[in-house]
Amino acid sequence: VSTQSTGSSGINAEYGAAEEEIVASTPPPSEGDAVVGNANVNSAVIDTTTSTRKCRKGKRVAIQRVRAMIHYIRKSRTKKEYYKNKDVETMRKEHAKVEEKHTHENCLVQYIQSLVFGGVDGIITSFAVVAAIAGAGYSTFYVLAIGIANLIADGLSMGLGDYLGSDSEIKFAKVELAREQWEFDNYKAGEEAEMIEIFKARGMTQEDAEIVIRTTAKYRDVFCNEMMIHELGLTPPDDETSPIKNGIMTFISFIICGIVPLLIYMFVDVHSKSDDTKFYISIGMTAAALFILGAIKSMASYMSWWKSGLSIMILGCIAAGTAYGMSALVEHAVASRNSTTFCNNGSRIPD
Repeated sequence: VSTQSTGSSGINAEYGAAEEEIVASTPPPSEGDAVVGNANVNSAVIDTTTSTRKCRKGKRVAIQRVRAMIHYIRKSRTKKEYYKNKDVETMRKEHAKVEEKHTHENCLVQYIQSLVFGGVDGIITSFAVVAAIAGAGYSTFYVLAIGIANLIADGLSMGLGDYLGSDSEIKFAKVELAREQWEFDNYKAGEEAEMIEIFKARGMTQEDAEIVIRTTAKYRDVFCNEMMIHELGLTPPDDETSPIKNGIMTFISFIICGIVPLLIYMFVDVHSKSDDTKFYISIGMTAAALFILGAIKSMASYMSWWKSGLSIMILGCIAAGTAYGMSALVEHAVASRNSTTFCNNGSRIPD
């Protein structure tokens, strides 16, 4: 025991001497090094704080958008109910309420068109491919290979088309708005006269039209927006409208909805023959997806959810049935042609 203790003390003494030598040979930090170290620490703290604030702000915006969607759905449902029942008292109570401002209230309606448009197109396009390939009796591998390739290619095309269309529309509206503002700044009386004539053509008297237009002309932006609507028939450009988001929404909707007719083929042997059972299941899943899209579409209309769902499902089934009928017709024509042979004199004789 005494030998172990002596050995331990010698080792500790050696380590202590080495540590004192290192400390003695290390120069003390200068003021500049201390400032740089503090600056680095402060910079790291600031970066962490900024990231935290951005994360919290993103969460707040997401929560606000979800609340705005829920608020819009509830308010829209209430409006539909009192309008359907012609309930004047409920309508007056709703108008008397002090509504909270929701900056993202229309975010749901803004993308419903892209959602439904991309979804319906994706479902019908994919089902047409499934109907054509599966109806011809090819294996599941060909259904998946051609179906997925067509789905991705058409999805990118649809998303890009929606983006380009929305972007062109917004840019055109901005150019026209700038032109109206320039005309207003340089010839205000002429613009007022045009609006007065437009309002008179819609049933206003000369005196009332002049009162409305003279009052509106005090506010340049309001007047120019009204010129866009009444004279040009264009919607004033909205800074919150994003063509990129519209295109992404169309692409995502196309892919998600378009993969529905292919789902049943993803969980079977890819080398097995495509039979009628899989095809019938694909038909049922396609019809259900179309109904759900129609129900979503009812949020932006006064049609009940089940009527809207049925209408989209019926129209989609008609389009898909047309595609299936054309593929069956072509298959029958090709099969009947291949079932004949030619004699030496050129006459055709059935096999």
